[in-house]
Amino acid sequence: MPVQVPFPMRMKTILKMILQRIKFAYDKGEFQAKQARREVSKLLKEGKETKASFKVETMINEDVHLELLEILELYCEMLYARYQIVGLMKDEIELIEKHMDDGINEAIRSLVYSALYVPEIKELLQLRDLFRLKFGGEFINCIVQDEVGGPDKIISKCCPKVPSKDIVELYLCEIAKAYEVPYSKLPKEESPALEVDSEENPDDESVNLDDETNNRTITPPAF
Repeated sequence: MPVQVPFPMRMKTILKMILQRIKFAYDKGEFQAKQARREVSKLLKEGKETKASFKVETMINEDVHLELLEILELYCEMLYARYQIVGLMKDEIELIEKHMDDGINEAIRSLVYSALYVPEIKELLQLRDLFRLKFGGEFINCIVQDEVGGPDKIISKCCPKVPSKDIVELYLCEIAKAYEVPYSKLPKEESPALEVDSEENPDDESVNLDDETNNRTITPPAF
């Protein structure tokens, strides 16, 4: 007869695997984002601004997905540190009554909801199934189907949408300046100058593209 692994240890093991997957997915996403910026700069250089704007729309949604991964990583780290507390919970009522303020309730609901929207982290589905055993099927269905208790910052980042024109133009302006390529919406005074040497390393952290976007879209979870 197979040995039944206690819930806390199963949860801890799955969370560790999720954290490893998130790190890999995030690093891969950042690498792909740099490639995408170079592709957009090439399109701008060729005068294909419409095609470049469509490419940027994809980039923006991928950046939002990376922001989602960052938040989920924080939730996983918190639950990993508090796995014994979760293991001692009896039911959903205790989760709500005792863990609304410490972040555990929010973390669990966020991870359950996002499981279907982060296909590269398959272990999130395993974690969701584990929480189903702990808190019941109705608990899971209310979160997934009715978005009960799911934070807005998670729900919004799980649903891709067409970015606003202003954000798209902001991306294109920053890419044009970083790679010293023409763009019709770039102010003349900000047009790339020949003496600027950023071309040697246009993906350097000094380019504020990601910072500008993060400031507009993300609010880190407060635990």
